[in-house]
Amino acid sequence: MADIRCKLNMLYSLEQLSSRENAFKKLHPLSKLVVTAVYLVCVASLGKYDLTRLTLFLAYPVLVMAMAQIPWKMILKRAAVAMPFCIFAGVSNLIFDRTVIAYAGKIAVTGGMLSFAMLLCRTLLCVSAILILVAVTPFSELMDQLRRLHMPELLVTLLEMVYRYIGVLVEEASGMVTAFRLRGNGAKWPEISEFGSFVGQLFLRSADRAERIYQAMQCRLYTLHSVQKKRPEWKLCDTFFLIAGAGTSVLFRWIDFTEILGGILL
Repeated sequence: MADIRCKLNMLYSLEQLSSRENAFKKLHPLSKLVVTAVYLVCVASLGKYDLTRLTLFLAYPVLVMAMAQIPWKMILKRAAVAMPFCIFAGVSNLIFDRTVIAYAGKIAVTGGMLSFAMLLCRTLLCVSAILILVAVTPFSELMDQLRRLHMPELLVTLLEMVYRYIGVLVEEASGMVTAFRLRGNGAKWPEISEFGSFVGQLFLRSADRAERIYQAMQCRLYTLHSVQKKRPEWKLCDTFFLIAGAGTSVLFRWIDFTEILGGILL
């Protein structure tokens, strides 16, 4: 359970960066949300062989991490969690797409190799952009902004509850594992035949804990339509950031600057 607690602390430590004073924290949450959304759409819509054009999109995460003083190791370590899923999803490209596109010395570069690398890099950039958004914007401000964009209230509340109270589930599971190890005659984990009962007990304990938390929230006059915080003001710097961030992503998507630069150099 120490590993699970470590992963949970890593999740919340990223949001703790949003409390630090920097230029991006003062920006309106809507501008950061729109710029990130446009960036994700532009990166995801690139062709499966446009690896050279994808390198241009490195500018956004690199600049934001440098200006907001976000440790790049922290972002890469969390983004790497999504890599195994991409590897399993893209390994078929290496098998079925064997069309030779170019040669790197005597090594033939196939379309499957290029599309596989494209998938990994695209996923890394998209996940990093979302993590950077969380690192420069408090989670509560993001949820408030989603409400102002008329997202379903129930969906936003579920996101808040899952994010905030996943630690409660970890605590209940940790307590059950500790109790099992104290009574398990040296066994560290339940047997496979006992996992059904273990998961069932965890569900019941978590449901009971969640009910008590919700009752405590109701005693403090919590409702789904609770009063929202004061809306932040839209400033001129928000307009500049929106135009520069979203406009650059759109330009990189529709104009192949790598081809233009290669033509100039050659």
